[in-house]
Amino acid sequence: MSAPAAEDARESTRPGDGGDPVVVVGAGPAGLAAAEHLLDAGLDVVVLEAAGQVGGLSRSRTLWGRRYDLGPHSFWSTSHPESVARWLDLTGGRVERTAVRRAGVWRGQVVGFPPGPRDVLRVAGPAGAARLAASRAAARAGAPGARPGSAPGGPRTAEDALVAHHGRALVEELFAPYTRKYLGRSPAELSPSFAARLLGSRTGWRGPVELLTPVDGTGGVWEELARRLERRGARVRLGAAVTGLDTAPGPDGTGRVTAVRLARPGHPDGEEVLRCRAVVSTLPPGPLLRWLTGAADAAPAAPPAPAPALRSRDTLLVHLLVEGRVGQDAHYVTAYDPSVRTGRLTNTRVWRPETFRGAGRTVLCAEFWSSGDDDLAAAGDADLVTLATSELHLFGVRPQVRILDADVLRLPRSVPVPALGLEDARAALDARLDRWANLARVGRHGTHTWDGQEDSLLVGRSIGRHVLDLPA
Repeated sequence: MSAPAAEDARESTRPGDGGDPVVVVGAGPAGLAAAEHLLDAGLDVVVLEAAGQVGGLSRSRTLWGRRYDLGPHSFWSTSHPESVARWLDLTGGRVERTAVRRAGVWRGQVVGFPPGPRDVLRVAGPAGAARLAASRAAARAGAPGARPGSAPGGPRTAEDALVAHHGRALVEELFAPYTRKYLGRSPAELSPSFAARLLGSRTGWRGPVELLTPVDGTGGVWEELARRLERRGARVRLGAAVTGLDTAPGPDGTGRVTAVRLARPGHPDGEEVLRCRAVVSTLPPGPLLRWLTGAADAAPAAPPAPAPALRSRDTLLVHLLVEGRVGQDAHYVTAYDPSVRTGRLTNTRVWRPETFRGAGRTVLCAEFWSSGDDDLAAAGDADLVTLATSELHLFGVRPQVRILDADVLRLPRSVPVPALGLEDARAALDARLDRWANLARVGRHGTHTWDGQEDSLLVGRSIGRHVLDLPA
């Protein structure tokens, strides 16, 4: 990947576009997809990425001679047809197609997910199964008390929506322990939008749904997109850490971003200034607000800061190189059992069976989620490896499997928390940031959403007038 100086980026302006470039901050899926859309519109584009590789949370790492994703990154055959076609094009057709298999740990046992009648009988027993069935039937029938607190216009919380669909007993058995582990909150503290996403993701689990997994890892898709952008004249700068934004007052009480400041060790000023026509940012809103309101003479009047704060959780990944027959063949095994500290376990061989055909080794990935100030965050790498290893049997891994090596990776603020009040907080944030007419935000961090890779491939459509309708 090229790393040109700022003045080189300006010199690359194509004929017909006589202004400064649009700067895309962040080379994750959403940033790269947005850059491609801007190139399609005939604009000059510079992509800035603080890390040493593109892909963001969807990048891949080389471990033990192979490429591995940062945990499971799903791409469904049932995604938007345009996304699927683009995905296959970027992979060069080098994907492995596997029928989706999902499992869960419930009351110390591995069950299919969603649990079938036999699983429920085996785990809960006849009396427990009858209680779960009665609770679900009452919710579906709209029995009095089945949906406490539900508003006439729709559910007020994720709990309301989940109870209405599954019944209170199953929500308390499965979903409540899961959300506390994953998001640090009960379903009653989460936005209904979270339930809508959960319920939507369950459609087709038992049908002919395929996962499309690139042979070279998901990160290879975004590396290929970055290469294509560069061949079309975009500049993708790695190791380019943004330190601030320059702004100027605009008409009608608005403001404009005029330049992006980058750290530049060894430079007399310690930074360089890259003038821009507009900015597309994938950064969290906190730094943006600090930079944009730092210059009082350039900061337009804005509504008060959003409350409550938009919070995120950390992901802790433990990759284990193992030898021997693993014994579980699900793409996802999620621990709904609150006594299990590991949140989810995946087996790379299941995702990429052709790649690992005949190999005696595979890689298991154990995921933990943390608030950043709990015991998991304080645990050392060796402690996390020990914890993950000690719980493998709970996920159906055979005790004969040998652990050969391990790697720990921490991903701060990687999981947005869809807390109650999320929509209002986002609206207040939008009202503040929309005061800068040439600033657009995309991506999981930029908009505090759960955008997946299929969403990112379509995200260019959402950039809108902030960028495309600006005068040159």
